[in-house]
Amino acid sequence: MTSDYECQNWRKAFEAIGPAQLRLRLEHRRAEYGDAYTREAEVWLLEQDAKNAAIELKRFRKVLSWAIVAGVASVVAAIAGLIGAWPIVKEWIR
Repeated sequence: MTSDYECQNWRKAFEAIGPAQLRLRLEHRRAEYGDAYTREAEVWLLEQDAKNAAIELKRFRKVLSWAIVAGVASVVAAIAGLIGAWPIVKEWIR
């Protein structure tokens, strides 16, 4: 059983090396680490993945909302342009 102090130290080390480096270490040298370390590393990686997914979802929603606003503004501008140009087009048709 690992202590909370040991787990906190591991988490600090995980944050220092980052998720990519930790994945690389676990992929190539998993046997060198104990079960508690690898379990804690996998939990930490899952937490980081969840945080990153939440950030990406928030970013996607923001970009989508701005794209919708820009699309609506473009349609409104196009309609205004057609209304403004109608008298000129009407004269050309005659």
